[in-house]
Amino acid sequence: MYERRGKRVYSIGYKMTNGRWAFRFDCPVDDVAQIRKLRAKAIEQSTRVIEDRPEGCFAGLVDAWFAWQEELPRTDAGRRADSTLAENKREATNLKKAWGHFGAGEITRAMGYEYLDACVATRPAKANKEIALARLILEFGIRKGVTDSNPLDQLGKNKVIKERRYVTDEEMDLAVEVGRRCGGARHIVALALRTAWLCVRRSVEVRALTRDAIKDTGILWKDGKSKDKPPALIEWSPELTSTIEEVLKIERFQVAGTMFVFGNMRGQKYTKGGWKAMLDDLIREC
Repeated sequence: MYERRGKRVYSIGYKMTNGRWAFRFDCPVDDVAQIRKLRAKAIEQSTRVIEDRPEGCFAGLVDAWFAWQEELPRTDAGRRADSTLAENKREATNLKKAWGHFGAGEITRAMGYEYLDACVATRPAKANKEIALARLILEFGIRKGVTDSNPLDQLGKNKVIKERRYVTDEEMDLAVEVGRRCGGARHIVALALRTAWLCVRRSVEVRALTRDAIKDTGILWKDGKSKDKPPALIEWSPELTSTIEEVLKIERFQVAGTMFVFGNMRGQKYTKGGWKAMLDDLIREC
């Protein structure tokens, strides 16, 4: 067990003999009450660490689930889309930090609610998704004989208030105007945003749009969630035509490829994180 009191941060954690941290907790160094709580929690959890046996822990089960998903044929109905798996891997990072050192059979229903409660003030919706992923992975553990039950079945969720409304013509015009003024990546993202708005497509579909999908009759869109659905043709309108013509004229770097319609300045497909960061940047400018 390692305990450290810095100038601003107190931390305590358990490092396994393989050099990995089983867990680490931290809080402001002047929060005496929280330090006591974290110290007691760390002592309790340190007795349950399985040294150098990630395959016997929840972390090992998480890795096994991803390996199983990636081995499934792409035509298999049980295989998740690549974009979904990439998002799941980000979600699994938080799950491993919280429960990675526990055995799969040691995870309890109370721990699920503790996880949700810890995130209710800052990231309630993401915590709901992470718990849903954990439930799915534990179900996989039952299939593999790692655990006998799934304590996260029918677990309550954090309440999330979602604002839903239509984007106005004026708001979309502003986004494109600001994108043009800023130029470069913001211009590309603004036009991608308008294309998604005009065609009612998901961001994953817009980011993946390739130039060979642009036909004389319109744009052929592949469904971002279903692999079985045939591409849908959205016919040209004057506004859609001008939007696509405008984005194709944007100059990228000299080494950039030309495969993706809304590729970044290097011609590569935007990752989900890169797209979100650039979109947030555009909205701040607006």
